[in-house]
Amino acid sequence: MRPDQHGKSRLLQRTEGATAVECAIVLPFMLLLICGIMDFGNLYYQSHNVNEAAREGARVAAVGGTSQEVSTAVKNFGNQLQLSMNPSTPVSGQPVTVTVTESVSIITPFISNFFPSNPVTVMGTTIMRVE
Repeated sequence: MRPDQHGKSRLLQRTEGATAVECAIVLPFMLLLICGIMDFGNLYYQSHNVNEAAREGARVAAVGGTSQEVSTAVKNFGNQLQLSMNPSTPVSGQPVTVTVTESVSIITPFISNFFPSNPVTVMGTTIMRVE
């Protein structure tokens, strides 16, 4: 092709606008994918965190810890965690159930439409026999 007065071929001039259109079409999908990965990653992390907090709280209760010690062990995993322990005073030889819950907000508007409620409540439960 013969270059024009600015040194660009006519074929190159015709494809310059196509790049902007392709970017405008692909960019929203890429942003949605990235935000979705971050939201689901956060949800998975928080789910793992409450499971570990429940396991740690049940372990403390199983070795004879008080309700305050169990609460402290759970709060080490996050201040926003809610704790439920049954029975509230562990009895030797009996199982103790520790349940930890937390609310996790989904920040991407399109992704939050897939969940019936926002914030999503994640829960972890552990049962151990008291020594």
